Amino acid sequence: MSYVAISKVKYPPQFKQQIHDVALEMMDIAKGQPGFISIKFHQSHEISETMMYWEWQEKYHHEACLQSKQWDEIMDSSGRVLHSEGVELSIETYERIA
Repeated sequence: MSYVAISKVKYPPQFKQQIHDVALEMMDIAKGQPGFISIKFHQSHEISETMMYWEWQEKYHHEACLQSKQWDEIMDSSGRVLHSEGVELSIETYERIA
């Protein structure tokens, strides 16, 4: 079927634009990777949290993206924001069954 990763970032309100900028760069990287199907980017109305829904053909495509040179570069350049006090990143993965 397909492999789905749901990433969430909770953050203090002052980081909203920086988090959005990083997410948009991540989307561009994912779109150029083998096995990419789609990605959706959402902002919560209630709290300072974003959610990204990443869909891949197979689990190994997702893993390859996370190990790519482009991904390493974005993680290096965004590390200051993603490791700031109050910023929490989580990823849950699923295999689509229907």
